[in-house]
Amino acid sequence: MNAYIARQPILNQRKETVGYELLFRNNSGNAAHVKDNDAATRKVLTDAVNLFGLDNLTGGRYSYINFTSRLILDGFVRRADPSKVVVQVMGNAVMNDDMENALRALRDDDYFLVLKNYLGQEHYHPYLSLFDVIRVNFRKTNFVFQRSAVRKYGTPETVFMADRIETEQEFQSALNMGYQLFQGYYFGTPDMLSIPILPLMETAYGKILAALLVVSPDVRWERQCADIIQSDLLLSYLFPREMATVPTPTGKKPEHYTPPDDWSPVIYRMGPHWVRRWVCLALLRHNNASGDDQLPRDAYRRALFMDTLAARSQLNVDVQSGNVFLLGIMSMMEEIVGEGPLYLLRGFPLPPELRGVLLENADNDYAALLRYARLYETRPNGRLVPDFPVSLDKYKIEDAFKACMEETEAAIERMDTPTPQ
Repeated sequence: MNAYIARQPILNQRKETVGYELLFRNNSGNAAHVKDNDAATRKVLTDAVNLFGLDNLTGGRYSYINFTSRLILDGFVRRADPSKVVVQVMGNAVMNDDMENALRALRDDDYFLVLKNYLGQEHYHPYLSLFDVIRVNFRKTNFVFQRSAVRKYGTPETVFMADRIETEQEFQSALNMGYQLFQGYYFGTPDMLSIPILPLMETAYGKILAALLVVSPDVRWERQCADIIQSDLLLSYLFPREMATVPTPTGKKPEHYTPPDDWSPVIYRMGPHWVRRWVCLALLRHNNASGDDQLPRDAYRRALFMDTLAARSQLNVDVQSGNVFLLGIMSMMEEIVGEGPLYLLRGFPLPPELRGVLLENADNDYAALLRYARLYETRPNGRLVPDFPVSLDKYKIEDAFKACMEETEAAIERMDTPTPQ
């Protein structure tokens, strides 16, 4: 299974490539199928940095990446290196005082700002001076506007980009109007690039989960986890949201939250159980190549359900180690990520009794638990599932299943809710 990204050149008046716009792709079809603009931007930036390498994609030139209002306001934009990434504000962004302050702060910190898909919207006029580049869409505007935009809007320092140029005549016309940057099919269609996804152990997710498999009193697992999370572009953005829900040593939850410099004490208070669940949810949601938003939910709920059953069973399974939860997650990774367990688990220290279940060459109590969970999930209405050796009757099992569904939605809501400031 591969990760995909597209790039389209941006040129100057001499038709020299000065940068590339990086575009979201989720398959080999070289077309964007975006359901969530926030998620698309997060994937473009994280894949460009972690998998492809920005300099490999652009040859050291600027990378132009789209950012939504939300990703600007909640700080994700600052995961981008201003010496390499140009911040493109989407043309449907809501402009208000908060957005203005955020953009001014980015300019003060040397971020290069572009307003994309400018069509003359009046609500942008008070804010045009904030942008270094204004992109005018030549397919959705006429000659009169294209010419007047350069003369009437922006500041003397503002650069205008002619976007969607498709012919030499359009290029020459835009050049004569005073446009300085250009993009469009005339210069080149988006170039599709792909790279194999990494085995789990080569990602931050896998390194954290491996550290949690060997938790012991003499291992500073919390320090390991903190270092890995804080060094990862996406996890360091997401994790403060979860930390904000952790009670302080006095038992109170703060109304406003500023992450401490050292995250390890908070991670220690969370404990391996909590951290493992959070890392697995991040892994599922932000590496979902299936296009089905329900699959990560199903995998997380399955892991919770198996954990609940195991804790009330007479099965020979280790609940405290997190093995049961991890098995539930791993049992759906091929559907979500698109790669089989042999590749995904390469180098990962998964206990052999779990590895055998995932490779379908072991028949132990872990396998029995997984079979039951799968059967319970797919049971037709009104059909009873076989008895299972747990100290719960069928009604309590149904209640537990519903509780796992609710807990899944609550965990996703925490991950999606910006940190209270």
